[in-house]
Amino acid sequence: MNSFIQVISFIISFLYGIIFYLLARFNKFILNKKNNFIRFLVSLVFVIDMVIIYVYLMYKVNMGMIHIYFIITVVIGFVFMALLRHELI
Repeated sequence: MNSFIQVISFIISFLYGIIFYLLARFNKFILNKKNNFIRFLVSLVFVIDMVIIYVYLMYKVNMGMIHIYFIITVVIGFVFMALLRHELI
């Protein structure tokens, strides 16, 4: 994998972390007053779907090579958006 593809993978992973945070907040908002079993089931399906979408994106960008630093970049994007949201409120 050349450096250009790695940079694109980092950018996509960071943006995916931001999108993951926004969708997780929306998921929490929707499931606020539901039954615990329904919340667990929907959250499980949500996380599985998000993982499948991320693997698909990485497959399209860099032939499915997922390294630990791409996962760390997703987490950094998630934390960045969480901190940004707390500063805006």
